[in-house]
Amino acid sequence: MVKQSSIEIKHLVKEYDNPDGSGIFRAVDDICMAIPRGQFVTLLGPSGCGKTTTLRMIAGFETATSGDILLDGKRINNVTPDKRDSAMVFQSYALFPHYDVFDNVAYGLVNKNFGKAEIKEKVLRMLKLVGLEGMELRSTNQLSGGQQQRVALARALVMEPAVLLFDEPLSNLDAKLRTYMRKEIRKIQQSVDITSIYVTHDQSEAMALSDRIIIMNKGRIEQEGTPEDIYQHPANRFVADFIGNANFVPARIGAVHDDKLEITMLGHRFTISADATRFEPQEEVDIVVRPEGVDLADSDGIPGTVTSSTYMGNMQEYTVRVGDIDLNLEAYDPAGIKIYHAGDAVCVQFRPLNLHAIKKA
Repeated sequence: MVKQSSIEIKHLVKEYDNPDGSGIFRAVDDICMAIPRGQFVTLLGPSGCGKTTTLRMIAGFETATSGDILLDGKRINNVTPDKRDSAMVFQSYALFPHYDVFDNVAYGLVNKNFGKAEIKEKVLRMLKLVGLEGMELRSTNQLSGGQQQRVALARALVMEPAVLLFDEPLSNLDAKLRTYMRKEIRKIQQSVDITSIYVTHDQSEAMALSDRIIIMNKGRIEQEGTPEDIYQHPANRFVADFIGNANFVPARIGAVHDDKLEITMLGHRFTISADATRFEPQEEVDIVVRPEGVDLADSDGIPGTVTSSTYMGNMQEYTVRVGDIDLNLEAYDPAGIKIYHAGDAVCVQFRPLNLHAIKKA
């Protein structure tokens, strides 16, 4: 039903004149990326990092200052948005309030002069796919936010685009509905196997939806990889701090092996996995410690003191003072483990597999 296409970005730049006339602002700064056919890729980053501008250049709504955008190897920089074989799902849904569900989904097909019978077949099939079967005659203002988002998704998919683009489509929904809809979007995307590019500043959405995440900051790409790679092996402090929660513990490297580092951290020695070619003996580094990657015990560990303990239902959140470092930790299944309280003396047990070295900022 849906075509598959690859997207390639080569040295893409977008510049704007500063409003005060002080010069040029570079919103997208010489980025390169390759998105294979059928893959779901998320551009993730804080506001102003260039992710939406990049998406709008791919869609054709913004003109690149320099660089190339290729669809299946063909340059499309000068192709108008309606000829780019892509479809956008917007943050605002952009539904027509005076049209019912059927006519909203059919809108693009009508403009392309499809026959009535074919339009009906395509629209009804798409409404079934997105879980709106039997609701084609409803007014859009009678729908919930999640249902309106499904209409917007159906309207994009019914055109059978080569690439599906998402511009923060869930930001107007409440937290519970966002969680539900991201599962639905991923399920639908996988069922039609369409190449998709999704923009968000929400790390949970990116982790749940993506085959691959591209993290942007100040117009540049900081890191790209699978959700697991980026979470477990962040390239730098910005990435580690942006995706998930992280503690940064100073350490010194001792011996360097092919894929191992011997480090001294908080007065204790550990051997951790690492790309040793990036580090030198005696180098000062930061160790990324995820809150869930540490255990607390009564003995056999590095001594510390609990300074806060908060029950969160599925986990217990702690702040533990170890030396002159405050560690934020998470212990899951609090019903099945010992709970510590503020003021308790504890021993912190680091798991070497959960320690990741990064360069000092």
